[in-house]
Amino acid sequence: MKPIKNLARFNKRDQVLFFQELGELLSSGYSIAQSIDILASAHQKWQSILSQVQKGLSTGQTFYQALEAFISPNILLQLRLSDQHGDISNTLVRIGQTLAKFQQQQSKLSQVMRYPIILLGILGLLLIGLKCFLYPMINQWRETNQEAINYPYAFIFCTGLLTLTFLTLWLWYWHHLSSIQQLNMLAKVPFVGTIVRSIVTYQVSQQLSMLMFSGLTLPEIIDEVAQQNNKSYAVALAHDIQKHLKLGGNIERYILSQSFVNDSLAGYFIRGHKPKILARYLDYYAKTQFKLLMQQTDRFIGTLQPLFFGIIGVAIVGLYMSMLLPMYQTIGGLYQ
Repeated sequence: MKPIKNLARFNKRDQVLFFQELGELLSSGYSIAQSIDILASAHQKWQSILSQVQKGLSTGQTFYQALEAFISPNILLQLRLSDQHGDISNTLVRIGQTLAKFQQQQSKLSQVMRYPIILLGILGLLLIGLKCFLYPMINQWRETNQEAINYPYAFIFCTGLLTLTFLTLWLWYWHHLSSIQQLNMLAKVPFVGTIVRSIVTYQVSQQLSMLMFSGLTLPEIIDEVAQQNNKSYAVALAHDIQKHLKLGGNIERYILSQSFVNDSLAGYFIRGHKPKILARYLDYYAKTQFKLLMQQTDRFIGTLQPLFFGIIGVAIVGLYMSMLLPMYQTIGGLYQ
């Protein structure tokens, strides 16, 4: 059997599938050990990982300890806190449901980005086709018009160089911003900002509800997340909230002061509900935010489609003009 350090971790897709199926098995009445046996038999590529998990469980390790080397830190934190304060089986079911929604959210976002990438790729192929095939044929007909024919490429080269310079400077500036500053900046971008706010609000409310179902209070959750040794946005957010609380603020004022979270989330903390009751409210609120996120993403895709098709149409017309004008000049020169 391979040592743990040489075993691959669950990738994102396998991690989602693992917790989805594990949650379904637990909901059907199987124990954790029985569920692991079933999954090891059903998924050949997971056998090396799950055999280590089974070995850890048989030696007395808790479930989160046995999985520690193979899952992401955020999920490990939820499993550890649930094992210490709550019901690990219910938490596993909730993690499976939450990861399924995360996967749906990521597929929507990738769908948003797919349109501009595909359309820009088509435009690039058109440019390469003109440069490699059409313009050499025109140059053979009329050698004297070489500068006029290459003029569009000089313009494209200068535009591309300026764009690359701008992107390099922007990435340098973005890298030097803190995680909270990055979120606030993204939330102020037209069209994109509303989606960013919905994503952050959904994830925050969903994670808080899961951890509060385990019996933790909000200060305990913030402290536990802040102790994690990674550079995720969740850890940065926990540190920023801690600073705000130490200065005498409260969680409601913090939410209202940040542009990357919907203000409606603050209303749930003003009422002073107990953690279990607040967890139910936040779970329902997270579901409404997820539905809102899907609607916003669909509208954004509907806006991007005609916009980018229009850009590609203008670019194609420009390419045809740059192609036909030299041809007309060449044909006209033949009759002079």
